[in-house]
Amino acid sequence: MKLTHRQVEFFKAVMEQGTITGAAVSLRVSQPAVSKALGVLEGEIGFALFQRTQNGLVPTVEARAFYTEVERSFIGLRYLSSVASDLMALKHGRLVVGVIPALSVRWLPLAVARFIERFPESNLTFEAFSSPQMAQLVGQGRIDIGVCQASTNDPAVVRTPMFDIEVGAVLPAGNRLANKAQIELADLSDQTLISLSRADVISRQLDELSADTGIKMHRSVEVSLGSTLCNLVAEGAGIGLVDAETYHCCRGPALVWRPFAPFVSMPISLLRSQRRPPSRMEHEFIKHLYTSPPVMRIE
Repeated sequence: MKLTHRQVEFFKAVMEQGTITGAAVSLRVSQPAVSKALGVLEGEIGFALFQRTQNGLVPTVEARAFYTEVERSFIGLRYLSSVASDLMALKHGRLVVGVIPALSVRWLPLAVARFIERFPESNLTFEAFSSPQMAQLVGQGRIDIGVCQASTNDPAVVRTPMFDIEVGAVLPAGNRLANKAQIELADLSDQTLISLSRADVISRQLDELSADTGIKMHRSVEVSLGSTLCNLVAEGAGIGLVDAETYHCCRGPALVWRPFAPFVSMPISLLRSQRRPPSRMEHEFIKHLYTSPPVMRIE
């Protein structure tokens, strides 16, 4: 016995509409097409589904029993259709995203707001981590994607470069260097330098420049967050280097930004797992990240 979905659909329509004419109208087909489908269906199952009378079709006892099961199967199909619709709307599943603090204040909220506007019932979790932590968590499968500075040798992690953010010097408004159009490495030698942690990509580049040129710098304070660095500079505790996105979020009358030479940047990469294909939610969210560029330089 080989039943087709179309045959069963025709039978269901006749049962619900009460006539072949009504079924044909509801299905937008001709009456002969419905009659033929019913005949083929009866031939397949081996018994009559309707008695043909002068008053029309009368369902048999077997037809009513068969219809009960058909209705159950269609309820299942409607449920599956509902699940598919929910998946299309990204209602099922949760996306866990890690991001470095520098991008969590302005850039990520802007990207997320646009994503939620399109997929209002999506389920998202965002957490801030350092770049080394993020590479480890993505590799372990504890977060789905990470946006950070990290390069990684973990074969379980795929790293894709996203963009580079300019790094500049932040100074107290009253500092003598604020009169310069550009701050150079040598300008830092007699200043109290507030620096990011030694593992930070900005600090590493600064250390390499210092080693290459022989210019020594006095590190007075070391902090883990660019926002903390900016707040310390605003209080007059020293000067420092910070990315343009962080400065944009912390800017105020007490702070001055100046380009730095030689050029230093903060490269940002996307990390995701090599061990599984991205979900549709992950794919859509990543597209939103790429269409939401951060502040890459201060004009």
